[in-house]
Amino acid sequence: MPPADTPTQEAPRSSDRRSWRDRFLDALVWSYGLVLVAVLITRYGLGDRTWWSFAANALLLYAFLPAPVILLAVALRRRREGYAIVGLSALLFAWLWGGLFVPRGGTAQATENALRVMSYNTLGFNPNTAATIRVIREVDADIVALQEVTPEHAAALEQALSERYPYRLLDARPGVTGSGLLSRHPLRKVDASPLDRIAWIGTPMVVELDIGTEHVTFVNFHTVAGPANARARDEQARALSDFAAAHVGPLIFAGDLNATDQNAAHAIVTRVMRDAFRDAGWGFGHTFPGEPTPERGGSRPVLLGVPVPTWLVRIDYIFHSNALETIDARLGPGDGGSDHRPVVATLSFRHAPSRDR
Repeated sequence: MPPADTPTQEAPRSSDRRSWRDRFLDALVWSYGLVLVAVLITRYGLGDRTWWSFAANALLLYAFLPAPVILLAVALRRRREGYAIVGLSALLFAWLWGGLFVPRGGTAQATENALRVMSYNTLGFNPNTAATIRVIREVDADIVALQEVTPEHAAALEQALSERYPYRLLDARPGVTGSGLLSRHPLRKVDASPLDRIAWIGTPMVVELDIGTEHVTFVNFHTVAGPANARARDEQARALSDFAAAHVGPLIFAGDLNATDQNAAHAIVTRVMRDAFRDAGWGFGHTFPGEPTPERGGSRPVLLGVPVPTWLVRIDYIFHSNALETIDARLGPGDGGSDHRPVVATLSFRHAPSRDR
């Protein structure tokens, strides 16, 4: 017969194990609650005032990766505080990104003068001009805004796409400061002085397009990059916003903002302009970083010798004024040799074009 005190010896061990597990689960849940509080303070209190808060806001989505594990911990503990923390996490995620996963009802119908727009950072150190041209042909947009256009890219574009895009404006430069526009519709340069008062990565291109009987002002832009340049980027965003506020008529911005939709630069621009992907896209729409690493000419970060995962954030945009509406928004192919994916939007005029203007 086993000793009489055996059960009383085993019970405390089992109780200790449960107590340790419960303490661990509670610590896990409360730690995540503190993370959410820090996220809220950084996002809505500090904003992009420091380089690290800009980076934290840019990568805000990834603060929600532990949520399924936390949900499991809460289900095991069944404490009201845990449910409150998970509920806060779900509400915050839905507030910030839920609209990107809602079925689009009442989608706008294209008019005869609808316009398909593509914005694509081709990567100034991308030697694969054939891949760039293949991506542009596959998307088949009416107007293409290009950033980081090099002389090699410009020569290839002129040779391969001159018939498809008879109207072109190319400011090719070595490195990352070049830009270009390819259009099926007539275009002409207009005064860009409101945007020239500050330094950009390449001078913004401002043109007027003739789309049937309509005239659309189109701006191809490329803001400065990097968390340390948040203030300069916000100043560029304010220049775009001021330009839009003073403009009358249909207006489109297309380019590389070098900021996510959780950063201040995006909020500044969207005070007066609409984000086409937010209006009609599906999913997160991440456009950066692609495959190339710094050793191969790209901007994909490498940590401890290991490149970070691809397509982490959305920094490429098509914005438009209220005179237009988005019919469709999506990503283009990500195999053009660049560290960016193109973003594509089909836009329609809100009112039928006037024939007697």
